[in-house]
Amino acid sequence: MSFLRGNPFGILLIALLMLSGCVTTVSKSTSQIMTKAEQGDVQAQYQLGLNYTNGLGVSQDYTKGAQWFLKAAQQGKADAQFMTGAAYAAGRGVPRDERMAYEWFDKAANQGHPAALYQKADALANGRGVAKDVAASRKFYEKAARLGHLESKYSLGVLLLTGRGGKSDKIMGNAWILAAANKGHKEALTLFETTSKKLSSKQLSKVKTLAKKL
Repeated sequence: MSFLRGNPFGILLIALLMLSGCVTTVSKSTSQIMTKAEQGDVQAQYQLGLNYTNGLGVSQDYTKGAQWFLKAAQQGKADAQFMTGAAYAAGRGVPRDERMAYEWFDKAANQGHPAALYQKADALANGRGVAKDVAASRKFYEKAARLGHLESKYSLGVLLLTGRGGKSDKIMGNAWILAAANKGHKEALTLFETTSKKLSSKQLSKVKTLAKKL
């Protein structure tokens, strides 16, 4: 459950495909987008951040990308707040700062941004940029998991199985892990193959029923 599974800033590319609502088709020229961004258009500012970060229509420039993300983030755009947090977490375009990363993830999480909720939970679970609070992390993992965030389903399941941050619950723990496995999470599938052997047939049936609803 480490930030972005070993390659923090990789999310800036992956997010283009995985974060619903984050990407708009670039039908206008970069110069037109830049004009709108400079006029304060929050979506244009965010799009320009993506363009600079990924080298779309402009030379790749992480610093400029982070600057435009920040402008959009300060206007309250959740996707931009998440990207600003990712920039600080990875130290790309801005100095690496886990506290600042957490603050921006927190802002986006407060707007219900699934990936930001996961990052907030993961930071709390590991004391990264904020005081460690595994019990609190459970709540945010669950919020993200119920919004369909795959890694959160797995992480929550592990916490419930191991009893970290609260009581252990092998039924719900296995159910969340199976729910993640059913969506293609390889680690969840491997873990479930082991943990399910410790369940009775009645318990396993209950787990499978619950997993379909998660």
